Amino acid sequence: MNFLESIKMAFASLAINKLRSFLTMLGIIIGISAVITITTIGNSISKTLSSTFDQIGEVKLTIYPEIREDYNGRVMEDDDTLTLEMVQDLISQHPGELTYSCNELYGGADIVNLKGESFKAIMIGVSGDYFDPPQFKKQIVQGRAPSNADNEGMKHTCIVSDYFCEQYFGTTENVLGKTIRFEMMKEANINLTIVGVMEYTELEKNSLKINTAKSKLDVKTYVYFPYNTMLSAKGVSPRETKLSSAQIGWTGDCDSETAKEYIKDYFEPIYRNNEIWYLEIYDQQEEMGMITTVLNVITIAISVIAAISLIVGGVGVMNIMLVSILERTREIGVRKALGALNGDIRSQFVIEAVIICLTGGAIGVLIGVLNGILLSKVAAFLLNSFAAEYAEYINLSVQPSIPAIIISLVFSMLTGLIFGYYPAKRAGNMNPIDALRYE
Repeated sequence: MNFLESIKMAFASLAINKLRSFLTMLGIIIGISAVITITTIGNSISKTLSSTFDQIGEVKLTIYPEIREDYNGRVMEDDDTLTLEMVQDLISQHPGELTYSCNELYGGADIVNLKGESFKAIMIGVSGDYFDPPQFKKQIVQGRAPSNADNEGMKHTCIVSDYFCEQYFGTTENVLGKTIRFEMMKEANINLTIVGVMEYTELEKNSLKINTAKSKLDVKTYVYFPYNTMLSAKGVSPRETKLSSAQIGWTGDCDSETAKEYIKDYFEPIYRNNEIWYLEIYDQQEEMGMITTVLNVITIAISVIAAISLIVGGVGVMNIMLVSILERTREIGVRKALGALNGDIRSQFVIEAVIICLTGGAIGVLIGVLNGILLSKVAAFLLNSFAAEYAEYINLSVQPSIPAIIISLVFSMLTGLIFGYYPAKRAGNMNPIDALRYE
């Protein structure tokens, strides 16, 4: 008997007892569906985190002074601080490879709009690379952000929000090129020309209470202008400018590891003899890699626990196959009397066991993927219902693990082979005379 005939007979035998065949598959279905559901959830979380970090934009290293574990209570002094001059000097030593961006609060400002009404704004000095990340660029609806040229030339340019335009002009149209005077509460007053208009995300609107403010003039929005222009207005030099942190980017052939080495080489002599403070380098990519590794370990551990149910399912398959052989003893005797070899009988029952497990595995895979899709829909619903302001930052995606699916199907087939071989061997070794006599 050839292989195809064995498969046909196996399906015909399983079709006779549909309910029993399904119940036999149930252990395999539950085990495989649990494994696929878990791996789909783990893979989807990993992909969602990755895509969310990608939306945040260009990956940069963040550097900032950090206190050592043996801190003895001393506060930060001038020699401990990170200054703009240090950052600029670092960049100048690696032209075309490193870039930097930073921002600093200039202060609150009073503005009088065209109707003579007063409202307030928050002034932020930013470097030219501040608006480079895609999530900032997509918020710009008119014009542009202050550029590196504006920063180096200490230009009096700024980018404001569409809400600011409504506050000042009563409209968002034809606002580019208009100059506005900002009366500062503590720092020097400054005149800035609008070169761009941006719109806020829902998260920013909630943070600024734009949607709940009783009056439009009660809302304080942000105005961004060149960092060096801010320093000039303050009358301070880069040496005197202390930074809480700075973002270091890289271009060309440089990568994050090379950038880290450049940073370490520059700041190591500066902080070498500092017993309290050191320069910390925060790498977003490295943290993402650690999170992904932890997720993978957890997913694998839980999947292995869930896969134990496959052993239970395999024992069930062996049990049913033994019962089936007992019921079909006379059939085995007749086939042997007609010339069937031990291998023919053995292969038929092994194929039946494999088909049961493989079919159960396929159903389990389908259920597992559907569970993953269902859970993603539930997660999206909960996100939009209870944290809608974060929804635009989180890109939920269902990513079934193809390797997990392939391994699950192969494991199902092996389960059929392993747990089906003993009953099949027992059937193949039956004495035809004893089998024919069996009632």
